[in-house]
Amino acid sequence: MHGRGRGKVVGRLSWLALQRTLSNLYAPSASSSQRSPTLTGGSRRAFTTIPLFGFDTMKNVRAKHQTWLGGFAPETCQYPSMENLLDISLEIYFPNISLDIYIPVESLVKLFLIWNERADSLNKMGSQVVPHTFHDMDMFPSSSQVHEMLQCANECSKRQNGDYITFGEFCVYASELKSCYDNKIPRPTPLSKPTKETRRLNSKRRSTFTRPSKYQVFLGGSCNPTTWRKDIAIPTFKRLGITYYNPQVAQWGPELIELENQAKQNAEVMFFVIDNQTRSVASMIEAAQIAGTQRKLILVVHEFEKPGSVVMGETITEKEFRDLQQGQRYLQDLVERQGIPVFDNINHAVQCTATILQKNIKPQDLTIQDAAHPVKMAYLQIGDKLIKLREVFDDLDSDNCGSITLKDIAMAFKILTSTDLHVDNLKSMIAQERGVCQEGLEDGTFDNIRVDFNQFCCIMTELRNQAESEISNFTTLRNKASDIICSVFTPLSKLLDWVRPEIRPGVEEKKNGNDIAYATTYRDVYLGGSKKPSLWREEIAIPLLKKKGLTYFIPQDGVWSERLIPMEATNMENSQVLLFVIKNDSRSLADMILAAHYVGLGCRIVLCIQYIEEDTEIDGEKLSSQAVKDYNRGRVYLSDLATRANVPVFEQVDEAVQCAVNMCLQNS
Repeated sequence: MHGRGRGKVVGRLSWLALQRTLSNLYAPSASSSQRSPTLTGGSRRAFTTIPLFGFDTMKNVRAKHQTWLGGFAPETCQYPSMENLLDISLEIYFPNISLDIYIPVESLVKLFLIWNERADSLNKMGSQVVPHTFHDMDMFPSSSQVHEMLQCANECSKRQNGDYITFGEFCVYASELKSCYDNKIPRPTPLSKPTKETRRLNSKRRSTFTRPSKYQVFLGGSCNPTTWRKDIAIPTFKRLGITYYNPQVAQWGPELIELENQAKQNAEVMFFVIDNQTRSVASMIEAAQIAGTQRKLILVVHEFEKPGSVVMGETITEKEFRDLQQGQRYLQDLVERQGIPVFDNINHAVQCTATILQKNIKPQDLTIQDAAHPVKMAYLQIGDKLIKLREVFDDLDSDNCGSITLKDIAMAFKILTSTDLHVDNLKSMIAQERGVCQEGLEDGTFDNIRVDFNQFCCIMTELRNQAESEISNFTTLRNKASDIICSVFTPLSKLLDWVRPEIRPGVEEKKNGNDIAYATTYRDVYLGGSKKPSLWREEIAIPLLKKKGLTYFIPQDGVWSERLIPMEATNMENSQVLLFVIKNDSRSLADMILAAHYVGLGCRIVLCIQYIEEDTEIDGEKLSSQAVKDYNRGRVYLSDLATRANVPVFEQVDEAVQCAVNMCLQNS
């Protein structure tokens, strides 16, 4: 803001991730109790309070709060430009001390205007619009990443099943995504995937893709009674001159097996529709495995609508509905984890298939303009950053009062970054900052300055970026950092000048490229598969693993397992061997889908597959003959594809666990 006059607006700092601060500046109400906009004199430019949380567009803000620049009469004045709006400062009141903080707000206004367009209320944005809001910023999180954001925000804020995020949480997540995008964080290779296997699979895929094919598209997925092939896909492909193989025939015979297999192997695009008219168990397993092989896959998922829906003439109970819904969501999450968009509209999917063939591109290259819902870096963990910050904050908040001192920030900074942040530097920076009440910076007063969790998140994230980049001052940081990072943390930028340590030669800093440095956990065996009521983990697997001195990971349950969140997938991929036990006392649809995908990826896997018997009860419900047939068909398909990939398959749990143990010991 060099060479500019500076105006001022006054308000109280009460950070619920910025919402309360700015809503305190202006309450959009017609009542007499509404605070009047505060004008400050002494400058050629006087600015009224700007209602950033009054849910006005910037046009309306300018219309409602005309800002007079020196020399202009009200009747001739122009509404303030974005440049004019940069000259705003917040006088922030801490207990017993006030600090003038001069801030450029252009990026903040940009971020808020994006939020303002879609948020449900002043402090909430529903989960349904969160992805679209990120799309507005050219960020494309997956459905599982959004689910992770919601669950981690609920845990950190102690909300019960909140289906929304706040503006502050949105800012943190946006900054994390933007930082990872800018740094092009690569997808890590699963620990269970041997290097030599990777080379072999890549070589095989290259030869497969270059093989001439009679059919360009294989029409896989749900079959009878669905009619999507003849009603939509086939007429369009015919019109576009695209060849296809349709496995849904009026009379099926054994002679068609080889023809279908050849079409599957050689088709350029695998086009799968998972409909809600059938359980589609085997089709979901097949699609998950194909996604793991990194072939060109177009997937359409028609979600099951609600409990009580009729599938193959049978009414789906609430418990089976949850299992089917989880299976569809896991399939979507695994496909998106590969960067492949998932469709809910067959027509759009058909058009995108034509685009892929005409332009010779991958599904990952499809854009919103192609009527796709692109995803980018779906493997990134986002929510764990918020959880880690909350853990450190709670450790330092010894009085459980919801705030910590600036001295505590120095300790938190060291915990999170292994870098010293000297308290003396805080005092000197505050004293040197123009506009600071220097006479108030006695030790006692300084100790009374406190920050809440939302302030803490902003400060530590900004300091983390500064430490990683080895930037010595905010001006350099602002020039080099991403727009979104600046937009998220601009309101505390000058405060960060005061709390940021001076970078000196010889100061050791972590240069690990991570957002927050804390150890990655590796395990020997991932204990995937059926959960309660079976106790195979507690009674068989864990005792044997402990006896052999091996570590293990048990997957999450409850709301955390409704989708395959990146945190869970990362824990799985940080295991040497993946053991999946598919018991006969559960449907285990999501577990079979997971196993098939990692078979496709070429990971070290051990399977135990048990078949459901007639008259079996699951969750207190007797399965119909059709249901038993459907879930067993999925087990057969999983067993066959695993056998073809040289994955060991057992019927007894103890044998499968012993095989996993032997694999670990051989690789140690």
